[in-house]
Amino acid sequence: MKMRHLGLLLCGLLGLYLLISPIYALLHFKQFASLTPHLMRYVVVPGLLGFAFVAVGLLAKPRFSVMVGTCGLSVLAGLFLFEALLTVKSVSVRLGMLGQLNEAQAETLGRMTNAVRGFTLRGLNRRSGTEELSKALLSGFPSSQVVLCTSESDIVSYTADRYGFNNPDQVYGGKLDLVLLGDSFVEGFCLPPGEDLASQLRNGGLAAVSLGIRGNGPLLELAMLGRFGEELRPRHVMMAFFEGNDWENLEKELTVPWLRSALSSEANYGSQSTAQETMRAARMIMGELNKRPVTMADLVSKTAMIRNFVALQQTFTQLGLIYPKIAHTIPEFRDTLHRAKTLTESWGGTFTLVYVPRADRFMGSLSSDRIIDQLKTMVLDAAKAEGIAVVDLHKAFRSHPEPARMYAPDHHFSREGASLAADVILRHLGAIEQSPKNIAVIK
Repeated sequence: MKMRHLGLLLCGLLGLYLLISPIYALLHFKQFASLTPHLMRYVVVPGLLGFAFVAVGLLAKPRFSVMVGTCGLSVLAGLFLFEALLTVKSVSVRLGMLGQLNEAQAETLGRMTNAVRGFTLRGLNRRSGTEELSKALLSGFPSSQVVLCTSESDIVSYTADRYGFNNPDQVYGGKLDLVLLGDSFVEGFCLPPGEDLASQLRNGGLAAVSLGIRGNGPLLELAMLGRFGEELRPRHVMMAFFEGNDWENLEKELTVPWLRSALSSEANYGSQSTAQETMRAARMIMGELNKRPVTMADLVSKTAMIRNFVALQQTFTQLGLIYPKIAHTIPEFRDTLHRAKTLTESWGGTFTLVYVPRADRFMGSLSSDRIIDQLKTMVLDAAKAEGIAVVDLHKAFRSHPEPARMYAPDHHFSREGASLAADVILRHLGAIEQSPKNIAVIK
């Protein structure tokens, strides 16, 4: 009798763990179960395995159920041990991404009166009480020392230009060839000065500037183009779309009334002078944030570390078995592209979309582009409908012998990744120069 109870306990525990995935996926059906591959991965397969283990515990001979339960839990324990090792390894990277400082670094930063830690424009505008697009903060802090990330031995930062972006100020001394819109990939997250995408484009002979800031989504980038585009009047504008979170960022941005107004043809994007009050408020907020040390509590509260550990997120990512959330149609994305193209063409420029793949595509022997391509198809279809050229970095990275090397441990561009992306963009612009009436899509 004891053997029967032990077998039921062991198999039951394993079965209940496996059934967490189907329950969570069904509760979030639209994101994790409304397409067949996701339904199979998150509902059918773990559900069948979970019920199978419970059935073995209930119906099989006690000795067999104990053996199955012991073996199954041993495998699960091994997976959790591997997940724990990956989690411990990633903690320092994640704390560095949040800007954790050791004592010496905190002292160094404290001596800089113009230093700011990482921020997002959406967060600063929310804290500042922004209600009008014309008064919104749509740039960083001019001439500030902006911390990108930290390591045990160094602070990776840049000196912001006259507008608050990661560029040498002298680049504005002549006609601009290219303005890059985007998030942390364009800002150059955790890359030392000179290694980021815009710097490598400048090394290739372009007068290029980055208007990238971490956390940006397509709508914020449109608003930034509306504010700075007419003043800078670049020959080319490129908007980088990161498939890892830009779709979700757009969904959040559309819930902000003042930001949603950026889609209107009558939108008043304002200027740096109209945003001075918000800039001052944001500087005070950053001053307070700078005083707060980054701790493990921040890592737990600002990331899904505990949930991901329970779900064996990093282990399954290494295997290629993590499927991204299912993307659903957002008509406003096409509207965003249309408005951005219209603004750019108003001064005779060209507008291009740059598709940035997520690092997960290139991790694990079981990973499948087909599953992740659901979002990519929607994005590229919207661009095609608006007659917008696309620079597809996914294809360029996939053709590399070791595509995973295009990413740093924090899953942003490595120096090599930024270099390859710059090469692809330079080829695209070269094709435009050779055939301005026939804008090619670089494969």
